[in-house]
Amino acid sequence: MLDNDEIESGFLSDPTSEFGVQTGMNDVETLKVTKINIIARGRRYGRLWLLKGLRPELRDSASYRRQLQKEFEIHSRLHNPAVVQAVGFENIPGLGTCIVEEWIVGKTLAELLREGKLTEIERRRILREIINAAGYLHTMGVIHRDLKPANIMVRNAGKSVVLIDFGLADTDDYVEVKQAAGTPGFISPEQQEEKHTTVSDDIYSIGVIMKELTPEYDSIARRCIGSLDKRPQNTDEIIKCLNRRDRRPRVIWLSLAIAVILISGLLVLLHIISLSQSAQEARASITEARKVASHARNAADEAQQKVSLLNETNRKQENRVAELKDSLNHVTVRMNVAQEELRKTHEYARQKEEAYKEGCRKIDALIAQYDKDVMSKLNEYSKAFDDAILVLHDKGGYISKNSCDPKRFPDLTDADRQSIREDIINHYYNVFNTYQKEWYNRVFSNVKK
Repeated sequence: MLDNDEIESGFLSDPTSEFGVQTGMNDVETLKVTKINIIARGRRYGRLWLLKGLRPELRDSASYRRQLQKEFEIHSRLHNPAVVQAVGFENIPGLGTCIVEEWIVGKTLAELLREGKLTEIERRRILREIINAAGYLHTMGVIHRDLKPANIMVRNAGKSVVLIDFGLADTDDYVEVKQAAGTPGFISPEQQEEKHTTVSDDIYSIGVIMKELTPEYDSIARRCIGSLDKRPQNTDEIIKCLNRRDRRPRVIWLSLAIAVILISGLLVLLHIISLSQSAQEARASITEARKVASHARNAADEAQQKVSLLNETNRKQENRVAELKDSLNHVTVRMNVAQEELRKTHEYARQKEEAYKEGCRKIDALIAQYDKDVMSKLNEYSKAFDDAILVLHDKGGYISKNSCDPKRFPDLTDADRQSIREDIINHYYNVFNTYQKEWYNRVFSNVKK
C-alpha cells in the first residue's frame, strides 16, 4: 500500500513508444519498503514507472502472491483519468513479480492540506473530483476501501485528482482473499466487523475527507459518516446534497442585493429632495421618489414571490425525500430479515459440517490410539489379534452411531442427523480398512519369517 506523504509520485499509462526494441525496466530504484510491499521506480521507453512488489520474505507466500495478483486484476479493469493506470503484471529482476503503474508527478492531498495553501474554490473542486472518481469505481463494481488524503494525488499539470493504491480494493465477483481492512480513522464501523464490503464503506471515507477538506459542508459530512440508514446511498446523492447546499447562499445574497439597491436609490432621491432650491423641485423630487418607492415595493413583492415559490419547491422536495426514506426503511427491514435467514442457513450448514468433522476426529483419534497402544504390540497372528480388531470394530461402530449429539447440535433435523451418522460410518470403515491392511501385512509377514 503506497501510504507515504513524502513521495510525490503517481503513475502514467503505457504509450506507444518509438523505442520498441526496449523491453526491460532500467534504473530500478527502491523508494519505500512497507510491512508487505516494496515500492520502486523504473525507467522504460523514456518514461518513469512505479513498481509495486512483495518483500523478499513474502514472495514465496501463495496468499500474498494471490493478493498482489488480485490487486492487479481489479486495478487493470479501470480506465479513467481520475484513476492511476495499472499497465502490467511483470517479473522485474531483483523485485520479483510487480504491478507496473503509471508514475504521477504531483503531491498527495495530505501534503497539500499540511501546506495550507488551497483556496476554498480549489478545495470544493477537489472534493467533487474525488466523489466523481469514487462514483466511477462503483459503476465498475469496485470498492476502493482505503480512500484517504494519502491515497489521493493532485497532478502538478492541470491540478486534477487521481486515486492511487488499490491494495485493499475489492469487488463482489471475487470470493477469495476476503478480509476486513482499511486505515483507522477512515474505515467505516461496518468494514471493521465484516469481510463483505459495500459502496457505503467508501462513502464513509469520503465523509471523513470532507470534514477536513471542506468544513463548510460539515452537515453533509456528518450524514456520510452517520448510521447506514441516514448515509447517502451513492455518490450521485452526495453531489445533489452539495448542489442544494451551494444554491442556498445565492438566494439570500440576491434578496440582500435587491434590498441594498432599493434602499440606496431611495436615499439618493431623498438627498436630491433635500438639496432642491424650490418647492416645485421638491414636489417633483417627492413624486419621483414615490415612483421609485412604488417600483421598489413591486420588485420586493416579486422577489418575495420567487422566494415563496422556491420555499414551496424545497418543501415538495423534502416531502419526496421523506417518502423515499420511508421506502428505503421498508427495503432495509426486508433486507435485515433476509440477512437473518441467510445467517441461520449459514449457521445450520456450519453445525452440519462441525458435527461431521467432530465424528471423524473421534474416529481418527480412536484408531490411531488403538494402533499405538494395542496393535503395535501384536506382532504375530493369534486369537488375541482377531479379538483386538473386533473390540476396535465395536468401539468405532458405537462412536459412529452415537455421533452428532442433539445436545451439541440441537438445530439439526433428524434426517440430516442420520445422514451425517452414515457419512461418519463410511469414514470409519475407510480408515479402519486402511489400518487393518497394515496390521494384517505386519502379522502375516512375521508368520512367514
